[in-house]
Amino acid sequence: MSVAGYVRATHAAPTLAVTTVITLTAWSLGWRGIALAGVAAAVFVGQCSIGWSNDAFDANLDAKAQRSEKPTVAGLVSARSLWRAAIIAFVLSAALSWYVAGWVGGSFHVVAVAMAWAYNTVLSRTAWSWLPYAVSFGCVPPFLTYGLTATPPPAWLVAIYPIVGVSAHLANALPDLESDQAAGVGGIAVRLGAPRAALICWVLLGIGSTILAVVALPTSGLLALVVAGGYLAALVYGTRSRSKAAMFNAIMVAVLLNVAVLVVTAAMS
Repeated sequence: MSVAGYVRATHAAPTLAVTTVITLTAWSLGWRGIALAGVAAAVFVGQCSIGWSNDAFDANLDAKAQRSEKPTVAGLVSARSLWRAAIIAFVLSAALSWYVAGWVGGSFHVVAVAMAWAYNTVLSRTAWSWLPYAVSFGCVPPFLTYGLTATPPPAWLVAIYPIVGVSAHLANALPDLESDQAAGVGGIAVRLGAPRAALICWVLLGIGSTILAVVALPTSGLLALVVAGGYLAALVYGTRSRSKAAMFNAIMVAVLLNVAVLVVTAAMS
């Protein structure tokens, strides 16, 4: 067993990305100081539990596929050890969530992490693979607003988070679509096929971008223009480039741009 094995199994890039996005959103809504650090800690530990449970559950499948980049296949950590770490992290994340955001706000984050576990263990290879993303991302705004002011979040924020979350899920699945189809595994993207999955991804991102642009417009016409322009630029590049990774990269850039504008808009509202 090694520390490197546990670190690799956290899926560091998405773990840090989600933690950063939620922490920035919390800051934009008014969280500060120790409370903000508590939110970041709860989210980070929760994301670690999600990564560890994912690699633990997929250990046998990864071994059969000879995925040597996976820490369980490389012998850096065992599936049993990851399960133990994942459960401890889940409990710690729940305790931190309730501590910093109260029973109501904290419970939304606990549900978000639990749904991610449901994705890892039950739904990732079904037509319902999108559902945990919609629910988990949809739980973020009430986690932050009920935890801070005991008030419901604005409707636009509740709408944008799950829309962007599902769009990102589809975009993330696109690069591995062929290998997933060949292996007979995969979620909604595999069942839809690449053309329809990409179309739905763009439509969802377009809806989210439109909502965000409309919300941002009274505050800043420039922000609204950035959202609209960013989406159109991503659409043109992603659909016309011959690069296999172009669509995924374009969608991810558009999503990150939306997140940045979302944070600024929430802070200025």
